[in-house]
Amino acid sequence: MNTNQDSNGINWPALIARLAEPFSPADVKWRPGSTNKDKTKALALAYAEPRVYEDRLNQICPGNWEVTFEPWGTNRIICQLTIHGITRSSTGEETNTNNNAGTTAEAQAFKRACSKFGLGRYLYDLPLTWMPYNPNTQELKATPPLPTNMPSSSANQDEVIGTERASAMHRELSNTGLPSQQHYSFATAAIGRTITSFATLNEAEAAKVWRTATNIGIRRTAKPRTN
Repeated sequence: MNTNQDSNGINWPALIARLAEPFSPADVKWRPGSTNKDKTKALALAYAEPRVYEDRLNQICPGNWEVTFEPWGTNRIICQLTIHGITRSSTGEETNTNNNAGTTAEAQAFKRACSKFGLGRYLYDLPLTWMPYNPNTQELKATPPLPTNMPSSSANQDEVIGTERASAMHRELSNTGLPSQQHYSFATAAIGRTITSFATLNEAEAAKVWRTATNIGIRRTAKPRTN
């Protein structure tokens, strides 16, 4: 028996390692943090959109994660993220009174909860760099390069997903509204080779199928999200 597996057969060290892999550099964005006195420079803070976190969860834990939100006070939200029956919680807040305050707090709470499973945590550990700043637009004039010594997010991309995740992938595509009889033709079109079994998809191919589903807008958006 694998001593790293829990009673449900989940190898948590391996799962956390896969969740914690860096995102594609194209998915990493930058926003300004603290500025210097004359506001000509600001600290560049890395972040990724919530959908990037959702895509990683759907890729690694299809059908085995869910998230709920609860209000806390006037400007805070509690996010509870559950993966394979294990729940981690965190909060998000937004002091601005604009129309997007609730969305901002929700995204912050969700990403903080994800980081407790290792997902996106590396973004907090990237070196802080002062970059040219435009105080009028409140935007960075340039962004720093990502470190070149980060582990590759393409690790284990040739490993097939297997029958259990293949079944979960079928369920998730059906939940988006894609009829089951179209799953293989959809995957074939997305990947560019004939697919007759999801169990033979490798990690990179499974991710591409889900990204394609996301890009054409068939994914659900109801709350609380259950994926």
